[in-house]
Amino acid sequence: MNTIPFLSPLLVAVSLIVAGAGAGDEATTCPGAPSMTVESACRNVSHTQAMYDACKGALAGVPNPMSDHDATVYALAAARGAMASADATVVVANERVTYNGSLSGEEKGAYEGCVEAYAAAEHAMGAVLNKLGACSFGGGLADDYMSGLLAVESCRDRVIKLPASPLYAMVLVDRNKVGLALFLGKLLGI
Repeated sequence: MNTIPFLSPLLVAVSLIVAGAGAGDEATTCPGAPSMTVESACRNVSHTQAMYDACKGALAGVPNPMSDHDATVYALAAARGAMASADATVVVANERVTYNGSLSGEEKGAYEGCVEAYAAAEHAMGAVLNKLGACSFGGGLADDYMSGLLAVESCRDRVIKLPASPLYAMVLVDRNKVGLALFLGKLLGI
């Protein structure tokens, strides 16, 4: 199955969602959202040093990190970072399926399954971005985060069975980024 025709419209749609969500996020204010510094946000969502470091990295682009920001700013930044990482993984998976003729049937099936799973993850995270941008913290926002996370985990479950898959490390990073986005979203009371 050639997935390039499927990938192109998906990446265009996701890129438009991500680009739109990034405009003016530092000025985002949502009624009832807590306000805190990057440090406070990362301490609140991190239970390990690795998660704290990942959080600080994900929020490194937030202007004036020592100032209080609406927590929606952090949730948007983390969701955009998760989307960008997922985009890169989809490209690699698709390239391996399309251009690597030496893949075993099991590898090819796993990578094709990942492309499909990531389409679901990106759809869910696109819904997260739209709802965050509209300050809509109810209406299934928590479910959208979980759908994105579970879709990435379904890819992880496929590639973990492969011998030394180069995609495995990328999928783990994506899983951690979507998980971090979920934790930052929880600061909004979802």
